[in-house]
Amino acid sequence: MARQVIIVDWGTSNFRAWLIEQRSGKVLAEIADGSGMAALAPAQFPAYCADRLGAWRRGNAPAVYMAGMVGAAQGWTPAPQLPMPLKSADLAARLLAAPGMENAWIVPGARVAGDAARGVVPDVMRGEEVQIFGAMELSSQRNGLLCLPGTHSKWARVTDGTLAHFTTSMTGEAYALLLQHSILGSDVKEKGAPAPVDGSAFARGLGQTTIPGGLLHQLFTTRAMLLEQALRQDEIAGFLSGMLVGSEIAAMTGLYPPREQQALLLVCSERLRKPYEYALVHAGYEPRWIPAREASLKGMREIIHLHGGEHGG
Repeated sequence: MARQVIIVDWGTSNFRAWLIEQRSGKVLAEIADGSGMAALAPAQFPAYCADRLGAWRRGNAPAVYMAGMVGAAQGWTPAPQLPMPLKSADLAARLLAAPGMENAWIVPGARVAGDAARGVVPDVMRGEEVQIFGAMELSSQRNGLLCLPGTHSKWARVTDGTLAHFTTSMTGEAYALLLQHSILGSDVKEKGAPAPVDGSAFARGLGQTTIPGGLLHQLFTTRAMLLEQALRQDEIAGFLSGMLVGSEIAAMTGLYPPREQQALLLVCSERLRKPYEYALVHAGYEPRWIPAREASLKGMREIIHLHGGEHGG
């Protein structure tokens, strides 16, 4: 039987897992949905993980490799966040054994160390570092720029196979907060639904980021336009999404400017692909989409390979 391993992406809101053949990367089985870290008490993490993976670990008990918020202070056990610059081999060398489960490992996160003297502010991430290295492998590039949209969107620069820098924007979280808890979302009836991106409301919101006054002023124009009937209730979500995504990208162009003859790797779900592709092209980038799922699996396979065969199950 081909050697098998289990890959787990365990975040604040979801648990996903894949049983794969280690050499080929073929997915043999998948758990698409489960309880995130926020839904469990810390003492429950080992038992919950063992229960969800139990059918896959009978017999030869494949090794388990986990990434994401599972390694945060509020997760299973704190895993280090390694400083820039960073290679995938550094992640593999600092894997942390998960207490309470045999042959289970947690991938470290990454951090930008703050340096006030050089004007560098600190930044952190968990899980996206795996996707970054996986996306670079899938693209067959050693150098590149990446955008990873989400609750906390990440932009990153990879140089000669090394993660050199990254920057976080709270785009997705700000969008959710505005819809759920601000006056701007008070007239949105279906707050949990994805923002409609039909080339009209989203595009108008995107264009709003060019008006003077800054984002805080631009956000309030949503309310004023609604009162003047220049914006419909069913357009608010798309309008806000366009404004926030456009503001994120505009802020990142100075740090990660578009480069001639080099695509920007857009690593995200299918749901986020269309709005970000539209906004990135509008800003002068040439995005190349890589599914986040494929980037995660590829990145984890590389870390597993570097970790060594003796741990492979």
